Amino acid sequence: MYREQLIQRLCARARRGGLAHQVWWNGELLHVSEAIRRATELAETEPVHARGDDVVILRQLPPEVPDELSAIGY
Repeated sequence: MYREQLIQRLCARARRGGLAHQVWWNGELLHVSEAIRRATELAETEPVHARGDDVVILRQLPPEVPDELSAIGY
């Protein structure tokens, strides 16, 4: 997915409320409004991996982490 898809997903999550107001962004627990703010700063075609309440921006991870993520199917 890309930036606009991520923003739409996060906005839908914010509308649901409750525990949906938090997401993990590259291992950091954030309020969904902060995640939306960060998503707006991404390049339009930035590859984004999102599953459940996890958001992973590969470019922002330490070099060894993408290999670990690919091993678990991200």
